Amino acid sequence: MKKKSTNKQLAKALFEVTKDLKGNDLKKVLNNFVVILAREHKLKKSGYIIAEYVKYAKIKEGIREIEITTARELDEKTLNHIKKAFGNNTEANVIVDESLIGGVRIKTENKILDASIKTQLVKLKSLMI
Repeated sequence: MKKKSTNKQLAKALFEVTKDLKGNDLKKVLNNFVVILAREHKLKKSGYIIAEYVKYAKIKEGIREIEITTARELDEKTLNHIKKAFGNNTEANVIVDESLIGGVRIKTENKILDASIKTQLVKLKSLMI
């Protein structure tokens, strides 16, 4: 029995095969890729595969993605300061969540740095009980 490919595996394979292609060569490879997706019953998962492709392409280009959650909008200077702390090639997705009360939560690929007031209050409460 043949093992099914994951979305991530398909995305990586597509990136590696297409990274240096242009024009008709790229078009042929993409057409073949769609045939493979159809054969593996993955056409409905194409959105997830594209998202994995974009994520992998950014990693290969040295771009780091972070997600910044704050209680209110950040000004450009603060946002740039946070991005710079993670490296020059950092892209940030900012989410406003008023339930944090204050502070910031930063999520990278494999870490969550939580300096929100909400988390500090929860920790304080657990220490008092």
